[in-house]
Amino acid sequence: MAEIRETGEGDADMADVLAVRDEYRLKEWTEVYRRCRESGLSNRAFCRQNGIAEKTFYYWLRKLRETAVESRPQLVALDDGANVADDMIHIRFGAAALDLPARTSAEAIAAVLQALQQL
Repeated sequence: MAEIRETGEGDADMADVLAVRDEYRLKEWTEVYRRCRESGLSNRAFCRQNGIAEKTFYYWLRKLRETAVESRPQLVALDDGANVADDMIHIRFGAAALDLPARTSAEAIAAVLQALQQL
């Protein structure tokens, strides 16, 4: 007979497993979508050629887009009393890091963030 846990530890373990699974699937479908774009075929033709149900293809395309939107960098306003070392703005996004002068315009920072997003 299965043991019943009252601590909720099993839920945390399952959440970790599901997170790893979802990350793996997103990487796999990112590759499928990349191959589709590089093939020059329409989505429908690519799906037919590769034995993928169109409904499944579009489901994962939507998931990829949602993930991209969730991970987009966003500008946040700093308080005047914010501790910014040496009058610099420090931006970290993924593996990229950038230091900009504090006087850099919001438009320039937005452009930098958009460029980082493309990495």
